[in-house]
Amino acid sequence: MSGQRQGFRPPGTVFASSSTLPLAAASRPGVGHPPFSATGVFTSTAPQRHLNFRMPPLQTQTAEALATLQKLSNEYEPEIEGPLVGKRQSSQAITAEYQNADEIFVRKTAVLPQKYSHYRTVKGDGNCGWRAIAFSYFETLHRIGDKGRILEELTRLKSLNNLLNQAGFAEHLYEDFVQETLNLLSEIAYSLPTSSDDAGLLKAFNDPGISSAIITHFRLLTSAWMKTHVEAYQPFLLEDTVEQYCASQIEPYQVEIEHIGMNALIDALILPAGLAVEILYLDRSVGVEVNSHKFERMDASGAPLNPDAPTFRLLYRPGHYDILYKIEDVAALMSSPTNLQVAYATPVTYGTFQPVPVVPVSSDMSTYLEIPGMSTPFVPVTPSAMSPDTYTSPVSPALSTFSTTTLPLRPVGDIGGFRPSKYELEAEFHPSPMPNLPFQTPTFRNSHFNPAHFRNSDFQPEMWKPDTADSGRGHKDDSSRH
Repeated sequence: MSGQRQGFRPPGTVFASSSTLPLAAASRPGVGHPPFSATGVFTSTAPQRHLNFRMPPLQTQTAEALATLQKLSNEYEPEIEGPLVGKRQSSQAITAEYQNADEIFVRKTAVLPQKYSHYRTVKGDGNCGWRAIAFSYFETLHRIGDKGRILEELTRLKSLNNLLNQAGFAEHLYEDFVQETLNLLSEIAYSLPTSSDDAGLLKAFNDPGISSAIITHFRLLTSAWMKTHVEAYQPFLLEDTVEQYCASQIEPYQVEIEHIGMNALIDALILPAGLAVEILYLDRSVGVEVNSHKFERMDASGAPLNPDAPTFRLLYRPGHYDILYKIEDVAALMSSPTNLQVAYATPVTYGTFQPVPVVPVSSDMSTYLEIPGMSTPFVPVTPSAMSPDTYTSPVSPALSTFSTTTLPLRPVGDIGGFRPSKYELEAEFHPSPMPNLPFQTPTFRNSHFNPAHFRNSDFQPEMWKPDTADSGRGHKDDSSRH
């Protein structure tokens, strides 16, 4: 299979005759037999870019010319455009693609978006089946979002190097391919939980080097699995041995995966990872919906061991694979929260916090009166002060020996519908002025708590005293000499 959709007829493809085509070329999807007239003139109505020529009659051509034409036909590959793996898009595009096709395809593609809302294109270059499986494998692990599970899978893939060695592959030939797979798994694991989109994965699979390395790794794993489980696959090979089949259909690059190879790849890679695969077949079979087959682990009786295993889906059209998504899968991907991580400017150490020691408060408040703003006496809570017409400040009873002051209050009625409080101070009440406290430090002297500061509400200039000024200047002179 060439990875192209059935029915594609590349213009300009010349065939010697239908009887001289080998079976492999004649069965390749996408390679047809363009009509010729009796004289060998190409009569197709398809766009002709370089076909304005006359061929000599087939019976007059030499065997060498026929062999050359046959070789050119076999080696022809149409130019394929587009990314290796496309972005997720609505599956309505598939419906539109088949709107003028066969009635069966029209009917099946019309109901497809009802269950499978989105799909992702995969480039049909002969690796589409391998690439679709590989991308879906990584995407499903990323969607699960379990870092520990991904690291376990990374360890398992490392251990499968023993399988490659057992199958006869030299380590120096496959180690670079394996490393690309492990690198991508590691990047996915350590991007969680901050990364919830597929931008990084999509970028990696659209890098031809990374994508080719991962596909080659999975081809070698599939080949090694089949060679070490011959009894499971040999009954399905009619003419070739498992060794021959792997050499011609599994290991070569750009040879599309067939059903036997798909089974072996799923057995070796997908099922041991705890995942499942559902393949939907868009063909001319009877029915109004696409047929599907689910690959999952079964017990001896044929019942699934894990019915709820994470599942990804592939859409198979003759000779080509794309990736398909159910509605709930897309909803889960789009609703995945992104956990933010905050980087602190300085590291926070949690084992070195020391609580502030509790210092007992002394009942002698004379020391506190030297602090600006502490001149107003504290009011303790006393039983005699708890009347509706008085207000007392709730201060610890330990300070009750200091002083007691009762502030006269009166009820306040409604004033224009606004009542700020039930009580307010009498209009004739004035707080006592702040005493002129001694300030011994420049910090307090230059603050607005100092009554001598111009911003103090009880501003009172200090009186200059010659004795104090001389003593201060002498102290300053003495300190400057040290």
